[in-house]
Amino acid sequence: TNACKHAVCRKNELCHDHWFYYTCQCQSPFFGEQCDQIAPIVIFNQSSLIDISLLSSSISNISFFFNTLQSNGTLFQLISFSKHNRFTRQLISQNRSLSKILGTLVNGRFHLIIIDSEPQLQEYELRNEQILNDGRPHHIEFDLNNNQLIIDRIYNESLIRINDRIIPNKIQFIPYGSLNGWLQDLRINNQLISLVNTNETKQDLNITVLNMKQLEYNPCYPNNPCQNHANCLVTNSHDYL
Repeated sequence: TNACKHAVCRKNELCHDHWFYYTCQCQSPFFGEQCDQIAPIVIFNQSSLIDISLLSSSISNISFFFNTLQSNGTLFQLISFSKHNRFTRQLISQNRSLSKILGTLVNGRFHLIIIDSEPQLQEYELRNEQILNDGRPHHIEFDLNNNQLIIDRIYNESLIRINDRIIPNKIQFIPYGSLNGWLQDLRINNQLISLVNTNETKQDLNITVLNMKQLEYNPCYPNNPCQNHANCLVTNSHDYL
């Protein structure tokens, strides 16, 4: 049988036939069995913070939408307690220097700054010439397994200058309180993270979210105002394109 004949996946979502049942392949920021739910948009400011630690594994994939009009500031930082051990609890010494990856905006352009503390302090900077503070939402995906950065679904640059794979155990968003804007559909290792104010341990994650306000009205959902089911994008002014 073709189970997808009777599928109720949201329009334009892929359906996978498993003979007697089907699954919908949701495009970000949609989720759910029928891709009929959308990740909420949360507004951040200079007092906001998202702090996520993995308790027994490491971060291999990060993806999110964000929107800001500001030109300079740190959007997130990834922290690795070790470059050579996948599990933090296996470390022989807890006093080793940290390695960090900073995701920043410099004059509106996205920069990755890699700080390698061992055996000596080194910094690498990867620049992207695309303007990301233009009032439109942008999607960033960071694939640490393959050392790839993907911006707006387009492969950007491989971290080929890093000899050792950096394995982060912690991520912080808005760590220095320098940006205002909104964030949507944050996924760590393909797991959707709740961005409402919380302090909880969920599965392998210890999550703290402070001073994030959910956007009460999404002009693009549930009723898409764009013709022919075109993609609807929420702008920084909470209007739509």
